[in-house]
Amino acid sequence: NDEASVYDCVQRFAAFNIGCLVTVDNDGNITGIVSERDYVNKIALLGRTSADTKVKEISTKSANLVTASPKESVDACMSKMLSKDIRHLPLLDESGKVVGMLSIKDLVKAAVAEKEKTIKVLSDFALGKGGHFGSE
Repeated sequence: NDEASVYDCVQRFAAFNIGCLVTVDNDGNITGIVSERDYVNKIALLGRTSADTKVKEISTKSANLVTASPKESVDACMSKMLSKDIRHLPLLDESGKVVGMLSIKDLVKAAVAEKEKTIKVLSDFALGKGGHFGSE
């Protein structure tokens, strides 16, 4: 909830080993995101206290938020992240409800897995495996 203290938010970062959370209003509608980077830049460096600051005071608001849908490709999501220099991308369904959160780490893992699969197919082809004449 965007009315929670930043301290509560940081506790969740630590408890779940994550670096970003979606913020919501009292009705559960997305209002933005808050990240470790927000904490460092807007609390720690400015000498504020996390217990006395509300999440909504430091979060990136939904009007400025870059999001994706689950139907978008890994490349499209990575492109959005790189162009805006962000590390987290909320996934929203057609009605605008949050269904997940992608991190740059998630996208790198997916891209590497895809490349490894391509390398295996090409390697097998070069070694004569997987052809049309009954080979594996």
